[in-house]
Amino acid sequence: MIKLYLKQAWTLIKQNKLYTTIYIVGTGLSIALTMTMFIIFYVKFAPIYPEYNRDRTLVIKSMKCYPKDKPDNWNCNNGASYYVVKELLQKLPHLDKIAGGAPDLMGGNTVTLTDKKEMFAVAPYYADNGFWDVFTFRFLSGKPYTRADVEASLPVAVLSESLARRIFASTDVAGQYFIYNGKEFRVCGVVEDVSNATPDTSGDLWLPLFHNMWVQPNADGDKLIGNVRIYMTASTAADKKALRAEVQEVFRKHNLQSDRFINDLLEQPDDFWKSTFRISGCNPPNMKEILKTFLYMLLALLFIPAMNLSGMISSRMDQRLCEMGVRKAYGATNHLLIGQILWENLLFTCIGGLVGLFISYLIVITTSDWVLMLFDDKIIDPSKTSFLTFEMLFNPVVFGFALGLCILLNLISAFVPATWALRRTIIQSLNTNR
Repeated sequence: MIKLYLKQAWTLIKQNKLYTTIYIVGTGLSIALTMTMFIIFYVKFAPIYPEYNRDRTLVIKSMKCYPKDKPDNWNCNNGASYYVVKELLQKLPHLDKIAGGAPDLMGGNTVTLTDKKEMFAVAPYYADNGFWDVFTFRFLSGKPYTRADVEASLPVAVLSESLARRIFASTDVAGQYFIYNGKEFRVCGVVEDVSNATPDTSGDLWLPLFHNMWVQPNADGDKLIGNVRIYMTASTAADKKALRAEVQEVFRKHNLQSDRFINDLLEQPDDFWKSTFRISGCNPPNMKEILKTFLYMLLALLFIPAMNLSGMISSRMDQRLCEMGVRKAYGATNHLLIGQILWENLLFTCIGGLVGLFISYLIVITTSDWVLMLFDDKIIDPSKTSFLTFEMLFNPVVFGFALGLCILLNLISAFVPATWALRRTIIQSLNTNR
Protein backbone atom coordinates (compact mmCIF):
# COMPACT_ATOMS: atom_id res chain seq x y z
CA MET A 1 0.00 0.00 0.00
CA ILE A 2 2.80 2.43 0.93
CA LYS A 3 4.55 1.61 -2.35
CA LEU A 4 1.33 2.50 -4.20
CA TYR A 5 1.08 5.81 -2.33
CA LEU A 6 4.64 6.70 -3.27
CA LYS A 7 4.04 5.81 -6.92
CA GLN A 8 0.97 8.04 -6.94
CA ALA A 9 2.96 10.83 -5.29
CA TRP A 10 5.64 10.54 -7.98
CA THR A 11 2.95 10.83 -10.65
CA LEU A 12 1.63 13.97 -8.94
CA ILE A 13 5.14 15.42 -8.96
CA LYS A 14 5.36 15.02 -12.74
CA GLN A 15 1.84 16.36 -13.31
CA ASN A 16 2.14 19.44 -11.06
CA LYS A 17 5.69 20.68 -11.57
CA LEU A 18 5.08 24.26 -10.40
CA TYR A 19 3.38 23.17 -7.16
CA THR A 20 6.07 20.56 -6.55
CA THR A 21 8.91 22.99 -7.20
CA ILE A 22 7.49 25.61 -4.83
CA TYR A 23 6.85 22.97 -2.17
CA ILE A 24 10.33 21.45 -2.42
CA VAL A 25 12.11 24.81 -2.49
CA GLY A 26 10.11 26.08 0.50
CA THR A 27 10.81 22.89 2.43
CA GLY A 28 14.47 22.92 1.42
CA LEU A 29 15.11 26.49 2.57
CA SER A 30 13.35 25.89 5.88
CA ILE A 31 15.34 22.74 6.59
CA ALA A 32 18.59 24.30 5.30
CA LEU A 33 18.49 27.18 7.79
CA THR A 34 17.42 24.92 10.66
CA MET A 35 20.14 22.39 9.80
CA THR A 36 22.75 25.14 9.63
CA MET A 37 21.90 26.14 13.20
CA PHE A 38 21.93 22.49 14.26
CA ILE A 39 25.36 21.85 12.70
CA ILE A 40 26.76 24.90 14.52
CA PHE A 41 25.53 23.55 17.86
CA TYR A 42 26.63 20.01 17.01
CA VAL A 43 30.16 21.32 16.54
CA LYS A 44 29.91 23.13 19.89
CA PHE A 45 28.33 20.35 21.96
CA ALA A 46 28.99 16.93 20.39
CA PRO A 47 32.11 14.81 21.04
CA ILE A 48 34.50 15.82 18.26
CA TYR A 49 38.28 16.01 17.97
CA PRO A 50 40.01 16.68 20.30
CA GLU A 51 37.13 17.13 22.77
CA TYR A 52 35.76 13.61 22.76
CA ASN A 53 35.10 13.67 26.53
CA ARG A 54 32.62 16.56 26.46
CA ASP A 55 29.81 14.42 27.86
CA ARG A 56 31.71 13.89 31.13
CA THR A 57 33.58 17.20 31.35
CA LEU A 58 32.96 20.04 33.80
CA VAL A 59 34.41 23.51 33.27
CA ILE A 60 35.29 26.55 35.39
CA LYS A 61 35.81 29.59 33.16
CA SER A 62 35.34 32.56 35.47
CA MET A 63 35.23 33.59 39.11
CA LYS A 64 34.25 36.51 41.33
CA CYS A 65 35.97 37.51 44.55
CA TYR A 66 35.00 40.10 47.17
CA PRO A 67 35.83 41.01 50.81
CA LYS A 68 33.56 39.47 53.41
CA ASP A 69 32.81 42.87 54.93
CA LYS A 70 32.38 44.67 51.56
CA PRO A 71 30.46 42.39 49.16
CA ASP A 72 29.90 45.27 46.72
CA ASN A 73 33.65 45.77 46.32
CA TRP A 74 34.09 42.75 44.05
CA ASN A 75 36.35 41.94 41.15
CA CYS A 76 36.06 39.14 38.63
CA ASN A 77 38.17 37.43 36.03
CA ASN A 78 37.90 34.99 33.13
CA GLY A 79 39.55 32.16 34.99
CA ALA A 80 40.75 30.81 38.31
CA SER A 81 44.10 30.56 40.05
CA TYR A 82 46.17 27.51 39.10
CA TYR A 83 46.34 26.85 42.86
CA VAL A 84 42.80 25.49 42.53
CA VAL A 85 44.03 22.82 40.09
CA LYS A 86 47.28 22.07 41.87
CA GLU A 87 46.05 21.91 45.47
CA LEU A 88 42.30 22.18 46.05
CA LEU A 89 40.73 19.77 43.57
CA GLN A 90 43.32 17.04 43.03
CA LYS A 91 41.91 14.44 45.43
CA LEU A 92 38.15 14.63 44.85
CA PRO A 93 36.51 11.16 44.95
CA HIS A 94 34.73 11.44 41.60
CA LEU A 95 37.51 13.26 39.75
CA ASP A 96 39.08 11.37 36.87
CA LYS A 97 41.39 13.94 35.24
CA ILE A 98 41.91 17.68 35.71
CA ALA A 99 43.63 20.28 33.55
CA GLY A 100 44.37 23.98 33.41
CA GLY A 101 44.57 25.98 30.21
CA ALA A 102 44.98 29.63 29.24
CA PRO A 103 44.59 30.83 25.65
CA ASP A 104 46.62 33.88 24.69
CA LEU A 105 44.16 36.68 23.87
CA MET A 106 46.78 39.42 23.54
CA GLY A 107 48.21 38.46 20.12
CA GLY A 108 51.51 39.58 18.61
CA ASN A 109 53.21 36.17 18.95
CA THR A 110 55.65 34.94 16.30
CA VAL A 111 57.81 31.92 15.50
CA THR A 112 60.74 31.37 13.17
CA LEU A 113 63.53 28.86 12.60
CA THR A 114 66.83 29.45 14.34
CA ASP A 115 68.63 30.05 11.02
CA LYS A 116 65.94 31.99 9.15
CA LYS A 117 64.63 35.53 9.38
CA GLU A 118 61.11 34.87 8.11
CA MET A 119 58.59 35.07 10.93
CA PHE A 120 55.09 33.59 11.24
CA ALA A 121 52.28 34.96 13.39
CA VAL A 122 50.85 32.25 15.64
CA ALA A 123 48.08 31.71 18.20
CA PRO A 124 49.58 29.91 21.24
CA TYR A 125 47.70 27.99 23.91
CA TYR A 126 49.25 27.56 27.38
CA ALA A 127 48.35 24.39 29.25
CA ASP A 128 49.54 22.06 31.98
CA ASN A 129 50.36 18.38 31.52
CA GLY A 130 46.83 17.33 32.54
CA PHE A 131 45.54 19.02 29.41
CA TRP A 132 46.76 16.04 27.35
CA ASP A 133 44.78 13.63 29.56
CA VAL A 134 41.48 15.53 29.53
CA PHE A 135 41.59 16.13 25.77
CA THR A 136 42.41 13.45 23.22
CA PHE A 137 44.85 14.94 20.72
CA ARG A 138 46.20 12.75 17.94
CA PHE A 139 50.00 12.88 17.94
CA LEU A 140 51.64 12.49 14.55
CA SER A 141 55.12 12.43 16.08
CA GLY A 142 56.72 12.85 19.48
CA LYS A 143 54.74 13.14 22.70
CA PRO A 144 53.26 15.79 25.02
CA TYR A 145 55.37 17.67 27.54
CA THR A 146 55.41 16.37 31.11
CA ARG A 147 54.57 17.65 34.57
CA ALA A 148 58.26 18.33 35.20
CA ASP A 149 58.39 20.43 32.02
CA VAL A 150 55.45 22.50 33.24
CA GLU A 151 56.74 23.00 36.78
CA ALA A 152 60.19 24.04 35.52
CA SER A 153 58.74 26.15 32.66
CA LEU A 154 61.08 24.42 30.23
CA PRO A 155 61.17 25.81 26.66
CA VAL A 156 59.32 22.96 24.97
CA ALA A 157 56.24 22.98 22.76
CA VAL A 158 53.73 20.84 20.90
CA LEU A 159 53.13 22.10 17.37
CA SER A 160 50.07 21.77 15.15
CA GLU A 161 50.51 19.83 11.93
CA SER A 162 50.08 22.91 9.72
CA LEU A 163 52.60 24.99 11.71
CA ALA A 164 55.15 22.15 11.67
CA ARG A 165 54.83 21.86 7.89
CA ARG A 166 55.03 25.61 7.52
CA ILE A 167 58.32 26.09 9.38
CA PHE A 168 59.93 22.64 8.99
CA ALA A 169 58.16 21.26 5.86
CA SER A 170 57.57 18.04 7.84
CA THR A 171 55.67 16.66 10.83
CA ASP A 172 58.46 14.35 12.01
CA VAL A 173 60.27 17.14 13.83
CA ALA A 174 60.40 16.06 17.48
CA GLY A 175 63.65 17.33 18.94
CA GLN A 176 63.99 20.19 16.45
CA TYR A 177 64.37 23.79 17.62
CA PHE A 178 62.60 27.01 16.67
CA ILE A 179 62.34 30.57 17.97
CA TYR A 180 59.15 31.68 19.75
CA ASN A 181 58.96 35.39 20.62
CA GLY A 182 62.75 35.63 20.50
CA LYS A 183 63.41 32.56 22.69
CA GLU A 184 64.58 29.12 21.57
CA PHE A 185 62.10 26.25 22.09
CA ARG A 186 62.36 22.52 21.45
CA VAL A 187 59.58 20.58 19.69
CA CYS A 188 58.42 17.66 21.80
CA GLY A 189 55.48 16.60 19.61
CA VAL A 190 53.23 17.38 16.65
CA VAL A 191 49.44 16.91 16.66
CA GLU A 192 46.70 17.01 14.06
CA ASP A 193 45.32 20.50 13.46
CA VAL A 194 42.52 21.69 15.74
CA SER A 195 39.76 23.82 14.22
CA ASN A 196 39.18 27.30 15.59
CA ALA A 197 35.53 26.21 15.93
CA THR A 198 36.64 24.51 19.20
CA PRO A 199 38.22 27.52 20.97
CA ASP A 200 38.73 25.68 24.26
CA THR A 201 41.55 23.67 22.71
CA SER A 202 42.58 25.29 19.43
CA GLY A 203 45.95 26.83 18.76
CA ASP A 204 48.97 26.73 16.51
CA LEU A 205 51.22 25.51 19.30
CA TRP A 206 50.82 24.49 22.93
CA LEU A 207 53.29 25.61 25.60
CA PRO A 208 53.79 24.79 29.31
CA LEU A 209 51.31 26.84 31.31
CA PHE A 210 53.68 29.14 33.21
CA HIS A 211 55.14 30.59 30.03
CA ASN A 212 51.97 32.70 30.14
CA MET A 213 53.05 35.79 32.06
CA TRP A 214 49.58 36.15 33.63
CA VAL A 215 49.55 32.68 35.22
CA GLN A 216 51.18 31.98 38.58
CA PRO A 217 51.41 28.59 40.36
CA ASN A 218 50.23 29.94 43.71
CA ALA A 219 47.17 31.84 44.89
CA ASP A 220 47.14 35.50 45.89
CA GLY A 221 46.47 34.90 49.57
CA ASP A 222 42.86 33.75 50.01
CA LYS A 223 41.87 34.95 46.54
CA LEU A 224 41.29 32.16 44.02
CA ILE A 225 40.60 34.23 40.91
CA GLY A 226 43.09 34.04 38.08
CA ASN A 227 43.46 33.43 34.35
CA VAL A 228 43.29 29.63 34.11
CA ARG A 229 40.34 27.75 32.69
CA ILE A 230 39.81 24.51 34.59
CA TYR A 231 38.62 21.32 32.87
CA MET A 232 37.63 18.25 34.88
CA THR A 233 36.43 14.86 33.74
CA ALA A 234 34.35 12.52 35.84
CA SER A 235 34.76 8.77 35.46
CA THR A 236 31.35 8.60 33.78
CA ALA A 237 28.76 11.14 32.67
CA ALA A 238 26.56 10.01 35.56
CA ASP A 239 29.28 11.06 38.06
CA LYS A 240 29.26 14.69 36.95
CA LYS A 241 26.58 15.68 39.46
CA ALA A 242 28.59 14.26 42.35
CA LEU A 243 31.81 15.85 41.08
CA ARG A 244 30.10 19.25 40.78
CA ALA A 245 28.86 19.00 44.37
CA GLU A 246 32.37 18.06 45.58
CA VAL A 247 33.93 21.09 43.84
CA GLN A 248 31.35 23.43 45.32
CA GLU A 249 31.90 21.93 48.77
CA VAL A 250 35.65 22.54 48.50
CA PHE A 251 35.01 26.21 47.75
CA ARG A 252 32.47 26.49 50.56
CA LYS A 253 35.01 25.18 53.08
CA HIS A 254 37.75 27.42 51.68
CA ASN A 255 35.50 30.48 52.06
CA LEU A 256 34.68 29.51 55.65
CA GLN A 257 38.38 29.23 56.50
CA SER A 258 39.25 32.48 54.74
CA ASP A 259 39.60 35.51 57.01
CA ARG A 260 38.95 38.16 54.40
CA PHE A 261 37.56 36.99 51.06
CA ILE A 262 34.66 35.10 49.47
CA ASN A 263 35.40 33.28 46.21
CA ASP A 264 32.24 32.92 44.15
CA LEU A 265 32.08 30.14 41.54
CA LEU A 266 29.10 31.81 39.81
CA GLU A 267 27.10 28.54 39.72
CA GLN A 268 30.01 26.54 38.30
CA PRO A 269 31.42 24.09 37.38
CA ASP A 270 29.38 23.97 34.17
CA ASP A 271 28.66 21.10 31.87
CA PHE A 272 30.79 21.55 28.78
CA TRP A 273 27.82 22.58 26.61
CA LYS A 274 26.71 25.20 29.12
CA SER A 275 30.21 26.65 29.39
CA THR A 276 29.91 27.57 25.70
CA PHE A 277 27.42 30.27 26.71
CA ARG A 278 29.50 31.62 29.61
CA ILE A 279 30.71 34.86 28.02
CA SER A 280 30.75 37.24 30.99
CA GLY A 281 33.41 36.73 33.64
CA CYS A 282 31.21 38.39 36.25
CA ASN A 283 27.77 36.80 35.81
CA PRO A 284 26.43 33.31 35.03
CA PRO A 285 24.62 32.88 31.72
CA ASN A 286 20.85 33.37 31.76
CA MET A 287 19.94 29.99 30.32
CA LYS A 288 16.20 30.67 30.31
CA GLU A 289 16.65 33.69 28.06
CA ILE A 290 19.16 31.86 25.87
CA LEU A 291 16.85 28.87 25.40
CA LYS A 292 13.91 31.19 24.75
CA THR A 293 15.92 32.96 22.03
CA PHE A 294 16.79 29.71 20.28
CA LEU A 295 13.20 28.50 20.59
CA TYR A 296 12.02 31.63 18.80
CA MET A 297 14.66 31.04 16.12
CA LEU A 298 13.44 27.47 15.66
CA LEU A 299 9.84 28.65 15.38
CA ALA A 300 10.82 31.23 12.79
CA LEU A 301 12.92 28.79 10.76
CA LEU A 302 10.62 25.77 10.91
CA PHE A 303 7.05 26.39 11.98
CA ILE A 304 6.37 29.60 10.05
CA PRO A 305 7.38 27.95 6.73
CA ALA A 306 5.33 24.92 7.79
CA MET A 307 2.26 27.13 8.09
CA ASN A 308 2.83 28.47 4.58
CA LEU A 309 3.22 24.95 3.22
CA SER A 310 0.06 23.98 5.09
CA GLY A 311 -1.83 26.69 3.18
CA MET A 312 -0.54 25.30 -0.11
CA ILE A 313 -1.57 21.78 0.82
CA SER A 314 -5.00 23.02 1.93
CA SER A 315 -5.51 24.63 -1.48
CA ARG A 316 -4.35 21.43 -3.14
CA MET A 317 -6.75 19.37 -1.03
CA ASP A 318 -9.69 21.46 -2.28
CA GLN A 319 -8.82 20.33 -5.80
CA ARG A 320 -8.69 16.67 -4.74
CA LEU A 321 -11.93 16.53 -2.75
CA CYS A 322 -13.75 14.80 -5.59
CA GLU A 323 -11.05 12.12 -5.69
CA MET A 324 -11.33 11.67 -1.93
CA GLY A 325 -15.13 11.44 -2.23
CA VAL A 326 -14.87 8.65 -4.81
CA ARG A 327 -12.46 6.72 -2.60
CA LYS A 328 -14.79 7.18 0.39
CA ALA A 329 -17.69 5.88 -1.70
CA TYR A 330 -15.73 2.67 -2.31
CA GLY A 331 -15.07 2.16 1.39
CA ALA A 332 -11.87 4.06 2.14
CA THR A 333 -11.77 5.37 5.71
CA ASN A 334 -10.56 8.79 6.79
CA HIS A 335 -7.64 7.10 8.54
CA LEU A 336 -6.56 5.43 5.29
CA LEU A 337 -6.93 8.65 3.29
CA ILE A 338 -4.97 10.70 5.80
CA GLY A 339 -2.22 8.07 5.67
CA GLN A 340 -2.12 8.37 1.88
CA ILE A 341 -1.81 12.16 2.01
CA LEU A 342 0.90 12.02 4.68
CA TRP A 343 2.94 9.49 2.68
CA GLU A 344 2.59 11.54 -0.49
CA ASN A 345 3.72 14.73 1.23
CA LEU A 346 6.48 12.86 3.05
CA LEU A 347 8.01 12.10 -0.35
CA PHE A 348 7.87 15.80 -1.25
CA THR A 349 9.29 16.74 2.15
CA CYS A 350 12.15 14.22 1.97
CA ILE A 351 13.16 15.50 -1.46
CA GLY A 352 13.07 19.02 -0.03
CA GLY A 353 15.01 17.75 2.98
CA LEU A 354 17.80 16.40 0.78
CA VAL A 355 17.91 19.75 -1.04
CA GLY A 356 17.95 21.56 2.32
CA LEU A 357 20.69 19.32 3.71
CA PHE A 358 22.83 20.03 0.65
CA ILE A 359 22.20 23.78 0.98
CA SER A 360 23.04 23.70 4.71
CA TYR A 361 26.36 21.97 4.00
CA LEU A 362 27.02 24.54 1.28
CA ILE A 363 26.30 27.41 3.70
CA VAL A 364 28.46 26.01 6.50
CA ILE A 365 31.38 25.00 4.26
CA THR A 366 31.53 28.26 2.31
CA THR A 367 31.09 30.48 5.40
CA SER A 368 32.97 28.38 7.98
CA ASP A 369 35.38 31.27 8.68
CA TRP A 370 32.60 33.11 10.52
CA VAL A 371 29.38 31.09 10.78
CA LEU A 372 30.84 28.55 13.26
CA MET A 373 31.91 31.41 15.53
CA LEU A 374 28.48 33.05 15.78
CA PHE A 375 28.14 32.10 19.45
CA ASP A 376 31.78 32.70 20.47
CA ASP A 377 32.62 36.25 21.55
CA LYS A 378 36.21 35.35 22.40
CA ILE A 379 38.18 33.49 19.76
CA ILE A 380 41.93 33.00 20.13
CA ASP A 381 42.65 34.19 16.60
CA PRO A 382 39.64 35.46 14.62
CA SER A 383 41.66 35.47 11.39
CA LYS A 384 42.30 31.74 11.64
CA THR A 385 39.83 29.68 9.60
CA SER A 386 37.39 27.46 11.50
CA PHE A 387 37.83 24.53 9.16
CA LEU A 388 35.43 21.61 9.15
CA THR A 389 36.27 17.94 9.48
CA PHE A 390 34.40 14.91 8.16
CA GLU A 391 33.14 13.95 11.62
CA MET A 392 31.64 17.42 12.15
CA LEU A 393 29.38 17.15 9.10
CA PHE A 394 28.83 13.55 8.06
CA ASN A 395 27.56 11.51 10.97
CA PRO A 396 24.37 9.63 11.93
CA VAL A 397 23.26 12.36 14.35
CA VAL A 398 23.16 15.04 11.64
CA PHE A 399 21.33 12.80 9.17
CA GLY A 400 18.95 11.60 11.86
CA PHE A 401 18.11 15.18 12.79
CA ALA A 402 17.48 16.01 9.13
CA LEU A 403 15.12 13.02 8.81
CA GLY A 404 13.33 14.03 12.00
CA LEU A 405 12.86 17.54 10.63
CA CYS A 406 11.33 16.13 7.45
CA ILE A 407 8.85 14.00 9.38
CA LEU A 408 7.95 16.83 11.76
CA LEU A 409 7.52 19.32 8.93
CA ASN A 410 5.36 16.81 7.06
CA LEU A 411 3.11 16.21 10.06
CA ILE A 412 2.70 19.93 10.79
CA SER A 413 2.06 21.02 7.21
CA ALA A 414 -0.04 18.10 5.92
CA PHE A 415 -1.97 16.58 8.82
CA VAL A 416 -4.16 19.57 9.72
CA PRO A 417 -5.36 20.47 6.18
CA ALA A 418 -5.92 16.77 5.36
CA THR A 419 -7.99 16.23 8.50
CA TRP A 420 -9.99 19.39 7.87
CA ALA A 421 -10.74 18.50 4.24
CA LEU A 422 -11.82 14.94 5.05
CA ARG A 423 -14.47 16.14 7.53
CA ARG A 424 -16.80 16.68 4.57
CA THR A 425 -19.33 14.01 3.67
CA ILE A 426 -19.11 11.88 0.53
CA ILE A 427 -21.88 13.93 -1.16
CA GLN A 428 -20.17 17.24 -0.36
CA SER A 429 -16.86 15.91 -1.69
CA LEU A 430 -18.37 14.54 -4.92
CA ASN A 431 -20.20 17.79 -5.61
CA THR A 432 -17.16 19.99 -5.08
CA ASN A 433 -16.28 20.39 -8.76
CA ARG A 434 -19.86 20.82 -10.01
